[in-house]
Amino acid sequence: MAYGGSMDREKSVSAGNAVAKALRVLQAVARPELPHRLKDIAECAGVSKASTHRILATLTEEGYVVADGEGRYGVGFQLRALAAQVFSDDSVGIDAVLRALQQRLGQAVHLAVLSGDHATYTHKVDPGHAYRIATEVGTPLPLHASAAGKVLLAHLPEAESEKLMDRAGLPARTPHTLTDRAGLRAELDRVRKRGYATEYEEADEAVCSLAAPVLDPEGYPVGAVSVSSLVFLVTREQLPGFAPAVCQAAQEVSRRL
Repeated sequence: MAYGGSMDREKSVSAGNAVAKALRVLQAVARPELPHRLKDIAECAGVSKASTHRILATLTEEGYVVADGEGRYGVGFQLRALAAQVFSDDSVGIDAVLRALQQRLGQAVHLAVLSGDHATYTHKVDPGHAYRIATEVGTPLPLHASAAGKVLLAHLPEAESEKLMDRAGLPARTPHTLTDRAGLRAELDRVRKRGYATEYEEADEAVCSLAAPVLDPEGYPVGAVSVSSLVFLVTREQLPGFAPAVCQAAQEVSRRL
């Protein structure tokens, strides 16, 4: 029994050391003046180059680190999204911005952030009318079919956007879901040009939404402010009319992150 307990302790210590190394590497990658080369990251983290390379490979695969193809590494979308989730709380006044938007438009308002291969609602303000959108905080959103997801894909670096589409796929959620990669790319190009995304019964039947990106200080999309309604309340032609107010709210949330 003592032998087994000793082995367990050794495994625990080994796992703890591996986690500590990974955290130090991640901290080194997140230093200012990005991106950094492998040698610089290893020296800053106090980890061998071989171990640093293995850790970076895992972090890159998971989206916490991004490689530029020339031997340099920078902060990936998952780490930026994690930071956004930490700061997207009431203490920085984001709820007040969302409540003001809901009162202005009279529709359901959400804040979503990147999370894994999808977006996730972190805030929701329900509309005042009797009809309610069946979404909750924590609800995952398909990136290719939701307005919040599309606006995030559109503003991510192309390589990261393509990787997310590869991993998540483009499954049909409704008969209106855009499942063709070329068609989605064209739609994302339009989203970038106009600064907001829309969807009309693409993620859920009878629901439509419009979203604008929340950007970090470097202009990286970490979230989206969206307004959602039911299609019998808002026509396809009326939906873009929400854009000025939603874009303004998203810019205000961006300033508060």
